[in-house]
Amino acid sequence: MDEISTSSAGASAGPGPIDSSSSASSRSTGSSRRLLTRRNVRWLLPAAAVGVVAVMASGVLSATANPNLPTQSAAQLLASVSDAKVAGFSGTIVEKASLGLPELPGMVNSASTGLLGLLSGSHTSRVWYGGETKQRVALLDSFGEQDAFRNGRDLWQWDSTTRQSSHTLLPSAAAQTTPAQLPSLTPADAAARALAFISPSTTVSTDRTGVVAGRATYTLVLVPKDARSTVGSVRISVDGKTKVPLGVQVYAKKATRAALDVSFTRVDFSVPDNDFFTFSPPAGAKPMQQAPQPTGAPGQIKAARDSSYRTIGEGWTTVAELTGVPSLQSLADQSGQLGGTLDKLPAVSGTWGKGHLFTSALVSALITDDGRVFVGAVQPDVLYEAAAT
Repeated sequence: MDEISTSSAGASAGPGPIDSSSSASSRSTGSSRRLLTRRNVRWLLPAAAVGVVAVMASGVLSATANPNLPTQSAAQLLASVSDAKVAGFSGTIVEKASLGLPELPGMVNSASTGLLGLLSGSHTSRVWYGGETKQRVALLDSFGEQDAFRNGRDLWQWDSTTRQSSHTLLPSAAAQTTPAQLPSLTPADAAARALAFISPSTTVSTDRTGVVAGRATYTLVLVPKDARSTVGSVRISVDGKTKVPLGVQVYAKKATRAALDVSFTRVDFSVPDNDFFTFSPPAGAKPMQQAPQPTGAPGQIKAARDSSYRTIGEGWTTVAELTGVPSLQSLADQSGQLGGTLDKLPAVSGTWGKGHLFTSALVSALITDDGRVFVGAVQPDVLYEAAAT
């Protein structure tokens, strides 16, 4: 097994450790970080909060086959993934999440189609990429689908269930932005974010080859060294030909089953026809309603004012903070069942104040009484430190 230890001494292009402070390591780490800035791998980046999920992302083989691919070191694969570029592709992605999160009554409706809905169960999406200004994503469910079409400056959204559509004319500078407005996560998204964390305390190695979506793949394995992280390993299946990530999984420490799996089940690297990116509202389509549900609507929770989001820390111990969250008392007033569920979580306190703590094998969350939430793939002490800042 080829290995890079980003906190060890030495430098080599093949097997053996690489020091994160050496020039060789700097090139490898810089290449992996540049993956974040390449538009070809972030055209479907989800909303900022999805970064909480992607912080934990990793990829793994999805088949037991062992194709005969040319040997590549971890450093070579890192460089290849960073330089990967394709003119177009299309495919089907299945995302499976089992993060051990409790069911939160009163938030079911919003979670089923939003970010929270991606944190449990299985979700299928279809994606098309035809260049920097041509993308499409379709989130599928048993009742219909939600689509986002981007073709040049035109951005359309369509919900087949409600038969609502919306159109936005993007500014010319939008070529530098992410157009899709649907919560989604692709293997490339997850891999890019995970690779950004490889320095300074990660062991990077290669594992056996395999097959994902019918294509031969290499495997990169990222193992955090920081004991405060609950991530056990990050495994990324890399297409043997294009070097594009095809499969991503997250493992908690000592776990044998992935907590998060984002993988292509079908992929085609030919450029899709322009018709895939063009949308015209069908007869009877209605304008998409953006107004929030009124307070007290079934299944809806009214958010507090002046909410904000930021990240604290770096690498594997990054913590996401959301402020302006309703207090437990406010939640109980809006939904007694939800307030009761959260109130059953263990009560904790510190210099940062008082609150309730949720923990699972992979995810920890601190809900404070003053309307803040801290979430990360970390030990609870890291959340307390973040809350005290």
